[in-house]
Amino acid sequence: MMARVKTEVRREAFLAAAGQVFQEVGFDQASMDEIAARVGSSKATLYRYFDSKETLFLELVRQLANEQGGQMMALLHRSGGGVPSGNQQSVEAVDTRALLDPSADVATVLTKFGQHVLKNFHTPQALGTVRMVIAASVNPEIGRMFYEQGPAHAVKYLEQYFVRVIEAGRLRKADPHVAACHFYGLLESEVHQAGLFNVMTQLDDERIAVTVARAMDVFLRAYGSDPYT
Repeated sequence: MMARVKTEVRREAFLAAAGQVFQEVGFDQASMDEIAARVGSSKATLYRYFDSKETLFLELVRQLANEQGGQMMALLHRSGGGVPSGNQQSVEAVDTRALLDPSADVATVLTKFGQHVLKNFHTPQALGTVRMVIAASVNPEIGRMFYEQGPAHAVKYLEQYFVRVIEAGRLRKADPHVAACHFYGLLESEVHQAGLFNVMTQLDDERIAVTVARAMDVFLRAYGSDPYT
């Protein structure tokens, strides 16, 4: 058992070091020597865990995508936002007050949710991960894996909330998937490009508040159940 624990710790250390190196120099310039050196190990040991740089990168992308999707799942578990059954809820998920309550005022709920998303996902670490994956997505398998396990999960879970509020008449009749895509697009529209290009990688509370308020204004003009002028 102890040997297994040590092996898993070493494997995770290699993945963490690989993430640093890939973000710093990109996939092409990254070397297995440098990744092993970051852990204080040898390249021969690293190859016992990952048989190539490509294998190591794919596993790192899979892990990062799962983490991103998992963070959004945790948020939506906490929110009671209609996450499909079969996903385990953590203690934090059960104990944290709802953010996405389909019975509450839509504008209030989505404003709080949008502020939470920008605060927790528009960060140097998250943006660095996206840059790294985009650079490697000349391999479409890498791009597909990250998209399906990360961003697509986030849209899918928010879509469940929109299904419920549209059915309840709190928003106009519309495709809930498209509504989820539009909502995310509006949240990111003012800041995401600047973040990707390393211009604005963190937002203070004031910037988050005004960005989300403008996104909500446009979203409710498009999807509000009552005329919104």
